[in-house]
Amino acid sequence: MNNIVRPTMRASSRNQVMLPKPQPTRKRAKKTAIGRGSTIQVIDRLACVLEVFAGNGRQMKVRELASTLHLRRSTAHRYLASLSRAGFLRAEGEGGYALGPLLIQLGAAAVGGVQIVELAENYLSQLAEEAQETAVLSLWSGDCPVVVRVREPQAKLVQLHIRLGAMLPLDSAQGHLYLAFHPDRLRVNQLLAHFPEGQRREMERSMAEARKHGVFVNSRVAEGIRAVAAPVFDHELIAGTIAFVGTLSSVPADPDSGLAQALKNAAQRLSRDLGRKREAAVAKSATA
Repeated sequence: MNNIVRPTMRASSRNQVMLPKPQPTRKRAKKTAIGRGSTIQVIDRLACVLEVFAGNGRQMKVRELASTLHLRRSTAHRYLASLSRAGFLRAEGEGGYALGPLLIQLGAAAVGGVQIVELAENYLSQLAEEAQETAVLSLWSGDCPVVVRVREPQAKLVQLHIRLGAMLPLDSAQGHLYLAFHPDRLRVNQLLAHFPEGQRREMERSMAEARKHGVFVNSRVAEGIRAVAAPVFDHELIAGTIAFVGTLSSVPADPDSGLAQALKNAAQRLSRDLGRKREAAVAKSATA
């Protein structure tokens, strides 16, 4: 988790695939159905490359990628060169590669199109300034929560910097909430199955506590760091989480603390706003 949370101090108080040989024109290529359950191998491989970069959040070299994905260096180099030419990666000095402008543009467009992100902006800023703690909005990626917005208190000298795009573990405060309120219990059981039995049982107890209190406190973010998170709902479905991240001394461990209650209240108001906007959109489409 140390690559997700990093203390920062203000100066004042104030990231060539070999194509298959073309079929001779006189021969008709065998048709392959592309549908549910089917894959295109080269796309799968390139997706794995991008997933590694997204998870690391830093530039990587050919040898690092080859080692991580168990590829030959020549193969890894072809993938990186192709993704760089397409704009998904960018070439850095001394043979390094980082996430590229096209990928960043696509990510920003995807996140910006989510209603909860637009609605949460004011709530995050207000929470950060009133509590003087870093406020974070996370969305569910399918396998884990991902940080999509961070607001830091402007007047605080020493702050915690949370990396945008960071993929949070399932045993984080946000992960516990998604598991606790996820509508697909079969999927939840599949995700929990990755943990040792003892940890899985502990997480199940913690999920029950999260449902009881409406917030979850995690004191294992990193050494000396604690997070408290609350769920945001779109009607009855969890749509995201908002959280405070701070030091052990500034963020109480009590789920009924004033800080936790302020977060919970903001999450409830944001949930109501999200529901009203959804209902207004449905009503508008019905009368169109």
